[in-house]
Parts: sequence; C-alpha cells; structure tokens
Amino acid sequence: MGFLDRAIKKAEQALADLQAKKEALRPSTPADGPPPAVDAKFGTPYREGMLGRPGWRERGMADPAAVLPVAARDRAGIPHSTKSEIRAEPYGVGRRWTSGERSAGLFYRLDPDHRAFTASAAEDGRSLVVVGDVVLETNGLDEETVAGLASAVRRATAES
Repeated sequence: MGFLDRAIKKAEQALADLQAKKEALRPSTPADGPPPAVDAKFGTPYREGMLGRPGWRERGMADPAAVLPVAARDRAGIPHSTKSEIRAEPYGVGRRWTSGERSAGLFYRLDPDHRAFTASAAEDGRSLVVVGDVVLETNGLDEETVAGLASAVRRATAES
C-alpha cells in the first residue's frame, strides 16, 4: 500500500470517527416523530428531559420566550440580542435573560413543589411576581418596568 492509499484510508477513518461523534451528540428523537424545531432566537435550545422532569415542551406549552416577548424585554433594558439560559428554580422551570445587572425570566409553575413556593424573592434577591401559573423573575429593574413586563405576560397568557 502506497503513501497516498494510506493517507486516503486515514482520512476516511477520521471522517467516520467524526460522523460517529456527531451522531452521539445528536439528541435522541422520540419514536413518534422528529424533535420539534429549535428556534435559535430563543437562546439556549430546549432538549427533552434536560430539566430532569417533563418541562413545558413535553407538556405542550408555549416556550417562555414567546410568553415574555422580546419587545417587552428590550423596553426593560435587556437588549433583544440577549440569549436566554434555561433554568430550573424552586418556583418553576423556564428561561432567564441577563444583560449586565438586569435580568428577566419567565418560569412555569408546573409541579406541586413549584406552586408551593410562596416567597416574593428568590434566595439571590431576584424579585418574583406570580402571574397565574407563571412566575416573572426580575433583577435590577424598577417597579414601573416590572409592572410593564407583568402586563405583557398577562396579555400573552390570556391569549393562549
């Protein structure tokens, strides 16, 4: 076997290894169809089971990014380009957007332990406003801005 043949064989093996790694990293798909489309504008992609229990997607609920509108977050001083992180907190599961000292998050109160949480502030001092079955979490925002976000959440949850 010549040098060129060995190089081709080595390249083919490297390509096969990369393909195998790519397949291993791909999220598993349920037997009943392909995974839902991931919209990058929402930030961290939600993957089934990533919260350790069924989240909003498994329960057929709207993504928190659709309930706490980007325009409302933008008006609150959290730029529309801010990507979210998916979080599980004692008061719910959802998304949080952080820009400097300011943050806003929307968390679904999905389970009994979430609904049993009654404090108006998280352990780290974030303010919590319960709006029906969701919690609006804020930090570094004035009362008027928080009220505007809560109003946007009320409108979005009333429409769904």
